[in-house]
Amino acid sequence: MDVIDQAGNRDIMALTGELDGAEGQGWFHHPDNATLRRAGFRMEPGGVHLSKTMMLAELATLLHAAPPGAADIQAQVLEANILGKRTGTARRLALARLNTLYGIQTPNPIAAVLGKLWQRRPDSRPLLALLCALAREPLLRDSADAVLPETSGTPVRWPDIAAKLERKHRGRYSPKMLKSLAQNCASTWTQSRHLRGKVNKRRTAVLATPEAAAYAALLGALAGFGGPALLASPWMRTLDRSEPELLNLLRSAEGAGLLRLRAGGGVIEINVRRPMAEALGVPEIGDG
Repeated sequence: MDVIDQAGNRDIMALTGELDGAEGQGWFHHPDNATLRRAGFRMEPGGVHLSKTMMLAELATLLHAAPPGAADIQAQVLEANILGKRTGTARRLALARLNTLYGIQTPNPIAAVLGKLWQRRPDSRPLLALLCALAREPLLRDSADAVLPETSGTPVRWPDIAAKLERKHRGRYSPKMLKSLAQNCASTWTQSRHLRGKVNKRRTAVLATPEAAAYAALLGALAGFGGPALLASPWMRTLDRSEPELLNLLRSAEGAGLLRLRAGGGVIEINVRRPMAEALGVPEIGDG
């Protein structure tokens, strides 16, 4: 159970700054890589964003036909060609990339949860897809520093994202590759609706739903956060909401049976893993 006392009424943004201050404590708090991998997180360098975006349209098409881990996913993509790819090579690449991004062919707990929540509320889907992609794509997580802190209306250009990525991966990528990577990340943040505009992109506040809030809370809990630290984690910051607004979203998610929440008397308690495991029929996320 995720319980942390709010000693001294510490400000939520101060907690955020502390968590981002140490290597590995931005997205993961005291991470256990083996546990994270079993849940479905990916920690390996590289990834789909070196050549593509989070492929929201393709994911939506695929999840309309079959849930993650379904036996016929490969046949749907390679034989029925539901993604409309012109060649067999393009179909195989699309399947591999979607599997890397979302685990749609190789089942994992967070992909299973994505599939279940996907059916509940269509306007949650861009943010649900982004959250899963963040869990699966280290480079996309690295790009978040150029996007999430910005206020609505602020320009966010691909060179801004490239500068953040270069700072984290000094000399690893050529200027050409860095540009492509940054542009792909910018396109993903546009698909999730954190950015708007084709060329001159600007920050915009996303539509946050109770389903997306519950999924963000689950990913944060799996990543080791609890209580107010969970509310301050990057997973919850993707929702673009203040602490009171986050609590309201979580209360709505509680009403849907996705979590249990207690906030008051100096304590925030967020219990998401077991309730969601029971509500969605994904027992693996309730372990631990």
